[in-house]
Amino acid sequence: MNSIAVIGAGALGLLYGGPLAALLKDKLFFIAEGDRVRRINETVYSINGKEHRFKSFSPDQLTEKPDIVLVAVKNHHLESIVPLLDAALEEGTLVVSVLNGIDSERFIEERFPQAKVLYSVAVGMDAVKEGNSLNYSNPGKLLLGTKNNNSRDGDLNELTALLDTAGIPWDVPEDIIRSLWWKWMINIGMNQVSAVTGAPYGVFHADKIVQALMEDAMLETVRVAKAEGVDLRDEDVPAWYSIMNKLGPEGKTSMLQDVEARRKTEVEAFAGKLMERAKKHSIPVPVNQTLFRIIKTKELLYLT
Repeated sequence: MNSIAVIGAGALGLLYGGPLAALLKDKLFFIAEGDRVRRINETVYSINGKEHRFKSFSPDQLTEKPDIVLVAVKNHHLESIVPLLDAALEEGTLVVSVLNGIDSERFIEERFPQAKVLYSVAVGMDAVKEGNSLNYSNPGKLLLGTKNNNSRDGDLNELTALLDTAGIPWDVPEDIIRSLWWKWMINIGMNQVSAVTGAPYGVFHADKIVQALMEDAMLETVRVAKAEGVDLRDEDVPAWYSIMNKLGPEGKTSMLQDVEARRKTEVEAFAGKLMERAKKHSIPVPVNQTLFRIIKTKELLYLT
């Protein structure tokens, strides 16, 4: 694994792209389209105060396929990056998607059966991207696994060795599907409530009202997970606090950052997808229905 292509120069693309580029030099590059190629090539990024420059190529500029493709866009951009993936992937190319939600791996597997998709969950980071600057006090951890939870998979072990060398924390949980849903539960609770209330992490550390709203949204997710046969548990909700309380108090969820920047959010991939699955099982999810409506109204006001 000597070369990595990154799709998406947002918070997670930079969070992982920075240390990997320090290790791989020009063998770490971004793939983009149109004016984004020029912007990435010309931009001086700041990651925790350290300057970084990255190379970027359009699909028609690629002269060789990367060994690994790191997908770090928003859920609603998945369809639009299909041409980028098509240009980058060949038989056996390793794909790691750090998108929020539970569907991106399946989307990539269905569109690109020639690729090898590892399932991944980015947890515990408090990164905030403002303009060309990314700052964080906690880099979190990248959870990785295969669909069948084969911890001896050769590609998985080779990737984790690379992450070790780059100084990127990782773990291989026993059940990566449970981990995906666990992170989705966190996104559904904390991200959506922060988008509605404007609360940074420090408010979630201390305020009982915002905590109760977050927990209600998360418990609805647990009920749907159980109906779907996923090992998510009621006790996973209070267990989240041990991680949440380590997040920098001034930090903000990605969805709150989207609302403040007047960008489209991932609410369809959170409450929207949860409501779809809940309907299959006739499970009421009133908290998520309300959060969905409020966030979509916010989007309507600032996107039109």
